[in-house]
Amino acid sequence: MRPLYSVEHPWDEPVAPRVLLYQLAGAMDAGHAGRLAVEQLLMTLPSERMATFDTDSLIDYRARRPMMVFDTHSYTGVEMPELVLDLLQDDEGRDLLLLYGAEPDYRWEELAGAVTHLALTMGVTQAVSMAGMPMAVPHTRPTYVHHHGNRPELLPEQPDFFGRVEFPGSMSGLLELRLGESGLDSRGLTVSIPHYVARDDYPAGAAALLSAVAETTGLALPLGDLEAAAAVNRAEIDAEAASQPEVAAVVAALEAQYDTYAPPRADADEISRLLDVPTAEEIGARLEAFLEANDAAEEGPQGR
Repeated sequence: MRPLYSVEHPWDEPVAPRVLLYQLAGAMDAGHAGRLAVEQLLMTLPSERMATFDTDSLIDYRARRPMMVFDTHSYTGVEMPELVLDLLQDDEGRDLLLLYGAEPDYRWEELAGAVTHLALTMGVTQAVSMAGMPMAVPHTRPTYVHHHGNRPELLPEQPDFFGRVEFPGSMSGLLELRLGESGLDSRGLTVSIPHYVARDDYPAGAAALLSAVAETTGLALPLGDLEAAAAVNRAEIDAEAASQPEVAAVVAALEAQYDTYAPPRADADEISRLLDVPTAEEIGARLEAFLEANDAAEEGPQGR
């Protein structure tokens, strides 16, 4: 079997990343919040490739067909999926690792072991995932980020929205579990995205994610581009809502619900009602439907 990954950073050049951030495309990421956060980091921070994973052995290409370019009489290009680990420096010059790319179809446990080995070898002590979840919240109010992880005592005080629930797993979820079992402070950040924009880019969600990452890890991360994009996006959504009475009515209802139970007056039960949190069974059913819809969109008209 081919090696799972190749290391591209010279081993004789030491690095000292304390934090591993990761976001894998293919599972749930409402508002593309995690993807936009990754793009912001890559666009604004110095980076270099640490390792490249063998997607030929990880991806089912018939389930997610690579995009090819055909021009006149010839194929001229193909965009193959990637899964990579980069070394970045934050705004104060501190090293951090960023794992991003396609969520694998195969070898999940082996990949989790490889990522854990790489993280521990380089001295990582904290790992954080990033994702967006569609919720019944308005775009006109502050964006909420839910924290979860293997050390509840280190998480900020927050309501227990979900209790115990079972739903289809993701590679990010498995990484959070396995990295925690290895002894790291393993956390996940899930931002609440207004359900009516869940399939569009929502930069406010990405800005909230990176702000939470900075607060959680102590890293100095650039947010300006995302915050500017969020302001433009907010204006666009406002204009769309103003032109469609049914959308405006939904937003107004969500605003009224939010304001009724808005912090600091809200307790855990009130915030749960604010976010219209479903039952455990409903969460599992909705997430499964969301994943199936994503799979269908990725397969396209040809299917498998």
